[in-house]
Amino acid sequence: LKILKENYLAIRLEKEYHIELDQEDVWGAINNPEILAEILPNCESLEPISEHQFTAHINVKIGPISSKFQSTLEMFDLKEPDGYKFRVQGNGKKGSMKGQGEIKLFSNGSGTGFTFIAEGNVTGIIARVGQRLIEAAGKKLMDQGFENFKNRVMGSAAA
Repeated sequence: LKILKENYLAIRLEKEYHIELDQEDVWGAINNPEILAEILPNCESLEPISEHQFTAHINVKIGPISSKFQSTLEMFDLKEPDGYKFRVQGNGKKGSMKGQGEIKLFSNGSGTGFTFIAEGNVTGIIARVGQRLIEAAGKKLMDQGFENFKNRVMGSAAA
């Protein structure tokens, strides 16, 4: 009997951002599924299952490998207006992903500090591309997601 070892890779991302907006407004935005869908990198859609749980359709491209994941996103431990924790779990043709993280908000001078932490693992073919490549892609997607978020909420605040 031969047991095949599945490719498995653990990753951790953490980054702090700043947005020139009141903490209450940022809190409202990170709880709005319409805005969340726009800011989650490569998220095609976010459909509510319950108040704090969603089905997310996410496209992931890392190096030469791309995969669509049908994922479940759940928000928990909500502490208004300081942030919340989240869990995500998804399966795609080329692997699966599972993780958790936290969004922390804090008043920061003229605006709000926004810390994003995510830890998780990927399995399958997608894990073969290597940790550095996955973490680099993850950081790039975080930056892109925050830029989308900033443009969206600053745009609606100005409107």
